[in-house]
Amino acid sequence: MKLNHTELKKTDDVPEASIFAVVGAEDFARQTAITIITTKFLDPDFSEFDCDKIDGGGLDAAQALAAWQTVPLGSPRRVVTIRNLDEAQPAEIGKLAKAATSTCSRGCLILDISSDASKEVKALIKAVSEVGVVVSCSAARQEDARAFLAQATERLGVKYEPLALEELIRRLGPDLWQLVKESEKLANYIWPQTIIKKSDVEALITAAPEDRIFAMIDAMSEGRPAAAGQMLDSLFRAADDIRAAAHRTLAVLVRHFRLLWQARVLRDAGFTFRDVVSVPASAAVMLPAVPNILDVFKRQTFLMGKYRAQSERFDLKTLADAFDILADTDLALKGQKTSVGSPQADLEICLTRLGLLSGTRKRPKTP
Repeated sequence: MKLNHTELKKTDDVPEASIFAVVGAEDFARQTAITIITTKFLDPDFSEFDCDKIDGGGLDAAQALAAWQTVPLGSPRRVVTIRNLDEAQPAEIGKLAKAATSTCSRGCLILDISSDASKEVKALIKAVSEVGVVVSCSAARQEDARAFLAQATERLGVKYEPLALEELIRRLGPDLWQLVKESEKLANYIWPQTIIKKSDVEALITAAPEDRIFAMIDAMSEGRPAAAGQMLDSLFRAADDIRAAAHRTLAVLVRHFRLLWQARVLRDAGFTFRDVVSVPASAAVMLPAVPNILDVFKRQTFLMGKYRAQSERFDLKTLADAFDILADTDLALKGQKTSVGSPQADLEICLTRLGLLSGTRKRPKTP
């Protein structure tokens, strides 16, 4: 049996099974699922006696299976959790896969797996799916984060205004650990009020320098040069070291345009920016390993919409021109080409020229 972690909201949703594989990159979702499963089968009064937690790094499969088979003292089942199972030795994982073909009426074995990259782990998950339950905890998407925050804030007794919710996700991304942590801070910050506003998020959740750079780049790429110029000015006003800030800003700009070039290649190959698995293989092989836009999309699905929109404004020729502008700016900052006056001025000229490129290609009308 296979379930998504969102289907495990309470213990009544947990199937009667003796083995669970909780699999995926989203740490908070995995730990939440493990807690719900444990709560179903473990009597809190006997938690010291009927619960075993084993680290995968030093896993002895025989000992773990023996604990699984042990009669519980006072709980419905004895709960054995193997954390970080993907760090175990392949031979020990193989032993678990063989044992997973059987069931145990008195035990509950929970396998905590953050990555299913190895063939041994894949075989183990397949074995568990046939007799037990595999709980999927893949990396959260933006819509997952929205649903998660609705539940989390309900428990905290507060609600987000729509704009506040979007701003929080924009600043933190769909990282569930961070979202719940910062939501708790915001709930305390606005007390005794119960509505979290965008201004509250902006006041309490500090945007990292890179985040401010990304916002500036988005403004420039989307044809808002005045807003981009104001953001660049605020970046330098907040910087302790002007030259270091210029180099950091340029580095982020270069990375963005490398990804934007890849987005344009994918668009020209017919990619619709809806599902990363639908990328044409002929286009995927053309992309560099680092930075790789497909890796970015897998981690942050919500970015597909942004790169889809921005890639409409730049064709491959204008992107080639953009790389020339970036190279000129890099040489100016390093003193190998004439500067226009200061690191900030060099970046201002760079941003202006890039902004002009983004306006040379009209966005097609949406059908």
